[in-house]
Amino acid sequence: MNIIILAGGEGKRMGGVNKAAVEVDGRSLLNILLSRLDPKDQIVVVSPAKIPGVRTVCEDPPLGGPVAGIAAGFDAFGTSDEFTAVLAVDAPYSAEMLPALSLDIGEADVAVTLSQDGWVQPLCALWRTQSLKLALDSMGETRNRPAKALLKQVTHIIEVKGNGSEKDYDTVAELQSLGEVSLPDAD
Repeated sequence: MNIIILAGGEGKRMGGVNKAAVEVDGRSLLNILLSRLDPKDQIVVVSPAKIPGVRTVCEDPPLGGPVAGIAAGFDAFGTSDEFTAVLAVDAPYSAEMLPALSLDIGEADVAVTLSQDGWVQPLCALWRTQSLKLALDSMGETRNRPAKALLKQVTHIIEVKGNGSEKDYDTVAELQSLGEVSLPDAD
């Protein structure tokens, strides 16, 4: 499958740092997430920062929001793979949801995680690649559009109950529940 990891954004709630480089117990959030993915999958990271050793792209201009990032990541792949996963770097354990999403997608356009707190997590989702292409095409302008807007472009959505691995960590205090946090220098 194709996997798009969104690692852009301004990281305002973490002090304006590159979230992909934030470390927990000496490992970056990006490396934690990458270690949980199948290396046979096609992976692209969407970030304005070039990340050594990882295929990286960025929407143009940078900081265009999640849908613009998803579109940039999508454009980095062909449409030959049947599925495309969308994950976020600030949810470093979210890859653990991919087997459940794969199992439950059936004939749906997208299987999206319903977090344990009841929120739909569009940045922890598995799309049929053709359905994601149609959703992106039907949006027109992708800049500054929320990820949930993509879900409104399709009719057959499966919600898969999360197991906690989908949790995103928006602040240093939240990340400290995972271990010792080290922040990179602010950009």
